[in-house]
Amino acid sequence: MKLLYERTETDDKITLVYPPYSMVALLIILLLLMAVTFVEQFSDYAHFSGPLTFAAAIVVFVRIVFMHKVNSEVQSAIRENKVTITGTKLSFTNPLTFVIDKKASNEEA
Repeated sequence: MKLLYERTETDDKITLVYPPYSMVALLIILLLLMAVTFVEQFSDYAHFSGPLTFAAAIVVFVRIVFMHKVNSEVQSAIRENKVTITGTKLSFTNPLTFVIDKKASNEEA
């Protein structure tokens, strides 16, 4: 199980699957942060707002650093119109998937 992305490469295509684990973790952290900050019943737990903010920053930082190369590859393929995108960011059954065609797609022009 890959936490950030899973890459599968064949002779004619590259498949990148983005499982939703880090996004779900970030959403849970942010929901907890909002609860301890804005809900009066949870004011006793307000001292957790600092660690929750730090945890959210770590998740964002890890996603940016470890996915920079693969995101650049996807952006390049999008510019060259060589990518097919399916799925959604928060779905466990149908995760966000990029299929990059290695062959030139400019044959139509």
